[in-house]
Amino acid sequence: MAVSDAGLYIHIPFCAVKCRFCHFATFPGLRGEIPRYLRALSMELAGWKGMALDSVYVGGGTPTLLSEEEFRVLFATVRRVFHLEPGAEITVECEPAGTGREKLQDLRAFGVNRVSLGLQAGQDGLLKKMGRRHTAADFARAFRAAREAGFPNLNVDLIYGLPGQTLADWKETIDFALALGPEHLSAYALDVDERSALGCSGYRPDDDLQAEMYASASQRLESEGYRHYEISNFARAGYECRHNLRYWKNLPVLGAGVSAAGFYGGARWRNTERLSDYLERVETGLSPVAETERLEGRKRAEEDLILSLRLSDGARIDSEAEGFFGQVLSRFIAEGSLQKCGEDRIRMTRSGWLASNVLFRELLSAD
Repeated sequence: MAVSDAGLYIHIPFCAVKCRFCHFATFPGLRGEIPRYLRALSMELAGWKGMALDSVYVGGGTPTLLSEEEFRVLFATVRRVFHLEPGAEITVECEPAGTGREKLQDLRAFGVNRVSLGLQAGQDGLLKKMGRRHTAADFARAFRAAREAGFPNLNVDLIYGLPGQTLADWKETIDFALALGPEHLSAYALDVDERSALGCSGYRPDDDLQAEMYASASQRLESEGYRHYEISNFARAGYECRHNLRYWKNLPVLGAGVSAAGFYGGARWRNTERLSDYLERVETGLSPVAETERLEGRKRAEEDLILSLRLSDGARIDSEAEGFFGQVLSRFIAEGSLQKCGEDRIRMTRSGWLASNVLFRELLSAD
């Protein structure tokens, strides 16, 4: 089968309540703007008519705020504009509190074959503290409803390093998620952005505790048969997220909607983060792109290397990459953060993944 032109990310920026750790472009209380936003999305997407996709990812925000008819409009637009490859991976992020059996059945009917559910923590107290609308029991009901609706591929999102979260809480969360039997789990270290409510509170995670939590999750999930295929992601064989692999392999991904980022034809871009600005630009025939950058030479080699090193398969080091980054890579190999895996490939060790930000900063500043 021919290689698809791209994957597609669609950002739905609406939500009922903004979580305390969220720093993304999301707008609570603007449910009434969804029809107008979908019309603007249709106009933006039309510029890529005829392209072939092997993945579509609808994220947010809270995509499940959309009604059945609004989802129908959204997916009809995607199918009208693009050619979806047979077996294309189509993912929708679903909020546990607002995702019942009927909503899930609608998504299946529209061709969605992968659902990502945000558990984050298995303790109701932590969920409430973070502004989440669901309980652990709500999550379990939504997960089972997704299974009953026929979804063959379910992801669970988890966060470690939350305020008040102990190592015992984290282990309990992992056990809770495993008992449900997802095909894929994403375990993210809490990254506190100053724009979030949590960032404004002055909270900063304990680095040592986060390292313990990371090691614990890796060992537990691998012992249960999940492949640790990317720094923060684990999957049963054959269930690695096809869409996200496009990002990590620096393959083309189109980004549509407020704040969405894309990469195609050697250029990376990001849309405006302001909802009113996005709507006005698109409706008047202007581009919603706020910033763009062409990746060439060293910059492209840098991104290829850093993104590939996030994967357990590692990165291929050609003569160009060796010339730019050879000294830094040799030092980290000697320190045990990197290891050779073949004549021209290197990958991170587990200890290297723990300190990946240090390596990435060194690569970015290499002479």
